[in-house]
This record gives sequence, C-alpha cells and structure tokens, in this order.
Amino acid sequence: MEVLIQTVTVGFSQIFQPVNLLLLFTGVLWGMIFGSIPGLTATMGVALAIPFTFNMKPISGLVLLTGIYIGGVSGGFISATLLNMPGTPSSITTCFDAHPMSKQGRSGLALSLGLFSSFFGGILGVIFMISLASLIARAALKFGPFEYFSLTVMAFVAVSSMLGGNIVKNLIGIALGLILSCIGADPITSIPRLTFKFSELQGGIALLPLLVGLFCVPEIIAIIESEVEHIVPKESRVMKLSEVFQAAKILFKQIGNALRSFVVGFTIGVFPGIGGATANIISYGLARSSSKHTEKFGTGIPDGIIASEVSNNASVGGAMVPLLALGIPGDAVTAILLGGFIIHGINPGPLMFKYNPDLVFGIYAAQLWGNVVMFLLGVSLMKFYIYSLSFPKQYLLPLITACAAVGAFGLNNRIFDIWVMLVFGIVGYVLRKLDFPLLPIIIAFVLGPIAESNLRQGLTASAGSFLPIFTRPLSLTLLILAAFLFVLGRILVKKGESARC
Repeated sequence: MEVLIQTVTVGFSQIFQPVNLLLLFTGVLWGMIFGSIPGLTATMGVALAIPFTFNMKPISGLVLLTGIYIGGVSGGFISATLLNMPGTPSSITTCFDAHPMSKQGRSGLALSLGLFSSFFGGILGVIFMISLASLIARAALKFGPFEYFSLTVMAFVAVSSMLGGNIVKNLIGIALGLILSCIGADPITSIPRLTFKFSELQGGIALLPLLVGLFCVPEIIAIIESEVEHIVPKESRVMKLSEVFQAAKILFKQIGNALRSFVVGFTIGVFPGIGGATANIISYGLARSSSKHTEKFGTGIPDGIIASEVSNNASVGGAMVPLLALGIPGDAVTAILLGGFIIHGINPGPLMFKYNPDLVFGIYAAQLWGNVVMFLLGVSLMKFYIYSLSFPKQYLLPLITACAAVGAFGLNNRIFDIWVMLVFGIVGYVLRKLDFPLLPIIIAFVLGPIAESNLRQGLTASAGSFLPIFTRPLSLTLLILAAFLFVLGRILVKKGESARC
C-alpha cells in the first residue's frame, strides 16, 4: 500500500510536468502507430526511439520509451481487426474473432472491445506490478531450467489440445514449427543446425519475418485476388458511440474470462523469455476450452477478442517485474528498455529501489497514465483508424507490403529476413488454400526453443538425469497440470465439434 501511495505522491508529480506529459502522449501515439502497422511492432518502435532520449533526463527518456511500449502492444489489435493481419506477435489470436466481427459490419464494436480489453489488462497489470513486484520476482527466482521446461510443456499441451480441427494437420503443423525452430546455431554448443551451408541461416529464422510471411502476405495475396475494391467493407466503416458503451457492457459481463486472461498474461510476462505472443495464444485456448459455445470461436465472438487483448497487455506489467526488480528483461521490448536504462547510467535491480526510488515511482506512474492515454487516444482516433485503412486496395496494399518488408528487415538489418518473409508468404498462401491451420506452426516455433534450451541446461546440471523433472515439486506440479489440461481440452473440443454437428 505504501508503494501505491508513493507512486501517487512522488510518481504523479513527475509525470504531470508538461515536458513528461507531452512525451508520454507522443510515446503512446508513436507506439500505437508502430503496433497497428503489420511488421513494425513495439520492439522496433522502442529501438528507434532510444537515440532520441540521449540528451533527455533519465525520467523523461524512460517515460517516452514506456509510452511506446504500452502503445505498441495495444496497437496490434487495430490491423488485426480491420486487415486480418496481426500488427504485433502479441495479437496473433486477436485476428481470429476481431476480423470476422469487422466483416460483419461491426468494426466499431470489435475495435472498442480490443481497446477496453487492452485498457483492463494494462491497468490491472500495472497495479499488480506495483504491489507485487518484489514478491513475484522472488518466486520467479525459484524456477530453474526444469521448471521452465515443465512450464513450456504445460503451455504447449494446453494450447495444442484445444486446437480442434484435423488432428493430423495439427500434428504436421507442430512438427513443421519445431523443425523451423531448430534452424540456426545450437543454443548450447553453437554448432550450426539445418543451415544447409547458408551463413544467413546461422542466426536462425526470426519470429517477425515468419509471422509476417505466414499471416500478412497470404492475406495480401487473397485481397488482390478478391474482387473487392476496399479492404475494409463499406458497412464496416461506421463507428457509433453506442458501440463503445456496448463493448464496456460486454467486458463487464465477461469479467471471469477477462480475469482469467489477465492472470495468464501477467504470470507468463513475469517469466523471462516467454512473452506476450505465448500469453495471447494460451489465453485464447483457455477461453475457447472453457466456453459453452466453442463452435462460435473464429466467427466473431467477443470472448476471443477479450481473452487475447487482456492477456497481451497484462504481460507488459508482468515483463516489467523482472526488469525492475532483478535487472532481467522479460521479453524483447524490455531487453531494449534495459539498454535505455544503461544509457542513462541506471542499472535496474534491487539497488535501483535503494538509490533511485524516485525514478522507480516515476516509471510506475508512467505505466499507469500510459494506459489511460492509450485508452483516450484509442477512443478519439478510432474513426481515423477505420478511415485510414479504408482507402482503395491499390493504394493501401503497396504501403502495407512496404511496411511489412521494412519491419522484417529492421530488427536485424538483414535483407535475408525479407526473403524469409516472402518465402513463408508463399508457404502460408499454399497452406491457406489447403485449409491447413497456421497456429500450430507458430505455437511450436515460439515454444520449441524455450523447451529445448531449458531441458538441455537442466540435463547439464543434473549430469544427464531426467529425474529432476519429476522429483522437483514445482516441475511435477506443472506436468500434472499439463496432463489435466490436455484431457480437459480434448473433452471440450469434442463437445464443441459434436455441437456443430
């Protein structure tokens, strides 16, 4: 409670300085633009902004970067809703229901649901971050390699069991994702794997080019093939104020779904290296498995939008916990934020709480007000988002393609990543024509390396023994939970499929 009081008294006084308030608005708007354009992501937004903070005061620079982080993660739902293209990896499953809802002429409701869900997850995540940062950081320290491996297995099993559809195609997709995740240098020995003597493959395949290729490029090709002149249909361009209130009412009615998704997103955010994309996928799977209307998922049901957007914004607060309390970045964006701290001569961790408490309270306040600014900008600019993406496709598609290519190139500065995007764009298009699910590929690609590296680190520490996986209490608990979720998932999927029949 004392920390919350200090955040209000000390942190708010820093944020409400005119310069810092302007930087917060600028950062959130910058982040939402980067998040809403497929391929540009919050990670790139923060990375490009760091040079602008060199001559700023530490609190001013960190306020700008924090605003971009919040806006970038939140902005992904805009392109996911209107274009069926995830603006960030954290918005993969938002596409599944937000875009069908938009095509039904309810773009305003879909965007409002995404906005309210983002705000709910973000604000709650910051409150928990402030209240529980040191406690949660200590709990995360108890997780060793075997616990991380079991956590990944649980996530993998939980989501895979809830996919539904053709199980053979799902297994092929998982196998393909695992193979792709193995390309590059071995995480332990650094020996090249599956590179076929291409030096460019030694760094592996980056998530962003793969994601843009599998999801954005096929959608672009499909739009070119279609006879529609505008990507966003005319009936979907209407934005009514009543839809904003309707979205708030729906979120309130689905408070159980929202709270569950928050817990998943925040918890996964705390564990370094897992990230918002995983939280997004798991929350969507849990929402689907626990729903009485599983057959409606993928058709424009609000449950899926709420689960996706609450979880990925909750993971922002979670990812900040290990960064601030331990100096360990929770995801790619906080890794870049760590660089921003170091540039200003600040080392995150326990000593920062001792020697720079005002800065800590300022960051807490920036997180809180950043979510408020994101909500206000979202409401006021929602019509603009719809209008800007309603241009004829012959003008809009080249711009989207160029931004996707810039995004694929920008994070690693490799032309090779643009080729990766194009190759997997063709692969994704073919798989789409074959009615082949893409989500299993992404699940395996994201979770595979985490499981492999932690298992091998654990085996190295245990002299090759697998027993600690089953004898360490936390690890065993997670595996038991994985088995329970697998059985539950299959039962619920079968019920959903029988309901459709």
